Amino acid sequence: MNNDGDHLFVQATRHCRKPESRSRRHREQPPPTLEGARTPAASPLKHPGPGQMPPRWTAAGLLTLGLFLTLVVGLSSCRKKDAVPTEDLFTVKRGNLDITVIETGNLKAYESSNIINEVPQTLKIVQLIEEGATITKKDVEDGRILVKLDSSNLEDAAHQRESELETARAALTEATESLAIQKSDNQNSIRAAELNITYARNDLRKLVGDVLAEKVTKEKLGEDAASIRALLDSPDLGGQSKQDLRQLRSDIELAQIKVSRAKEKLEYTRKLHQKQYVSKNELETDELAVKTQETSLQSAQAKLEIFRRYDFVKNFQKTWETVLEAQQKLARAQAVARSRLAQAEAKLRSRESAFQRAQQRLKELRDHIEKCTIRATEPGFVIYQAQNRYRSSGPIREGSDIRPQQTILQLPDLSRMAVMVKIHEAQIDMVAVGQKATISIEAIPNVTFTGKVTKKAVIPSSQSRWLNPDLKVYETTVLIDGENKTLRPGMTATVEILSDRLENVLYIPVQAVRTNDDGSHTVFRRDGTPATVTLGRRNRIFVVVEQGLEEGDVIRMTPPKTMTAKKTMP
Repeated sequence: MNNDGDHLFVQATRHCRKPESRSRRHREQPPPTLEGARTPAASPLKHPGPGQMPPRWTAAGLLTLGLFLTLVVGLSSCRKKDAVPTEDLFTVKRGNLDITVIETGNLKAYESSNIINEVPQTLKIVQLIEEGATITKKDVEDGRILVKLDSSNLEDAAHQRESELETARAALTEATESLAIQKSDNQNSIRAAELNITYARNDLRKLVGDVLAEKVTKEKLGEDAASIRALLDSPDLGGQSKQDLRQLRSDIELAQIKVSRAKEKLEYTRKLHQKQYVSKNELETDELAVKTQETSLQSAQAKLEIFRRYDFVKNFQKTWETVLEAQQKLARAQAVARSRLAQAEAKLRSRESAFQRAQQRLKELRDHIEKCTIRATEPGFVIYQAQNRYRSSGPIREGSDIRPQQTILQLPDLSRMAVMVKIHEAQIDMVAVGQKATISIEAIPNVTFTGKVTKKAVIPSSQSRWLNPDLKVYETTVLIDGENKTLRPGMTATVEILSDRLENVLYIPVQAVRTNDDGSHTVFRRDGTPATVTLGRRNRIFVVVEQGLEEGDVIRMTPPKTMTAKKTMP
């Protein structure tokens, strides 16, 4: 709380002291005069001078003096009855008022490291640092051992994993080599099939020529004999077929010439035979020669016809079939190569996966063996983790069984301490991250610390709801400013969080307010008369007055005796 709040608190508690009573102050003041009464100063009677005797009192003067004294005594007795002690009065003031939230909690390290069993097995503790030890930066640099767990079973398993890894490595090497061999075989088979296509196409080019072979390949010529025979009449015909066709046609032309010559000779021989210049034998010889040449012509013509109808068709079909078969062999070779390559690659991937699994299992075991020795990584103060009372594992000590992910030690950083408080749901909206706070430690009296709110839970504490479903509190962390080596985790602390500061407001003590049955609020003035007031925000000592009082008004801290049945403000 700031200086204004301290001033308000001093003003409110000043009434707890016991100053001189109001009746005494009244006695020190001259009594008020009554209207129409004659005071000694206003009396016509004069004081006697030196050596003079006082004059005689008249009957009227004595009566007036008696009445005056009676009134003074009556007023004095009334004032004594209605007199209110000063400590029971409060003067309404205007000033600044701090709105705070006060809760009690426990100290904890703002940052803390938990040492847990990261091995997925239950292991025994074989070495444990003593509780309360302080881990320094040098200990961190030296790698001081905090906890050592039994790793003998893990080491035996690691040896087995190493053997499995070597077996998997050999299988992986074999699969890698098999894949390389299969790739080479695929290339050879595909290359051979491609060469067969090349040979077959070359045979086709040799048969019909390059141009016609290319044209036939692109147009996919029909396999009927008529379509094939038509190729002989194509102007693009070349190759062996063109040569054979030209030779056959030449043979026919030559046979025709020979027949013509034989006939001419026979005609000349006949003329000579008629004149008996040649013998009949020579005539018959020339006639036989004509028949022979005619037979040769017919044979040449027959050969051309056989070539056109049968030999060319046969040769073309045979060559074309070779081309198609070579293409099919190439497709089969490529398909077989893809299949065998896929099998070899699948086998390699399987062996790689098995090798990686064996390698990963061995690595995990080695990591687990390494995690069995837990070394200091940050400075801190060693605290054994408190065990759940419902478990039978017992306290942390050498020989204890530690479950997977079980916390063994805590290493709080004592250079930064905080207070964990639980704020009730009715006040949680008054608290925000960044608000300043004042902290009092029960174990360190007469010392006040400052801090600020750093964390505020979004949902209520589940632990508190489990213990009491109707209680909803929100865990809030208040960081203590600076470093103090006397603070220790677990100390009880009271935190006062400054939620807001109201400036230039009228305020009165909460103690002076009474709540009526209808919910309205009442205070009592100095003379005991009630005054209905409208109240605003409040803290634990003062409440803001919005209507009903003015600055300087004096009110009672407690109601008159006839009004004590009224309820005080909660």
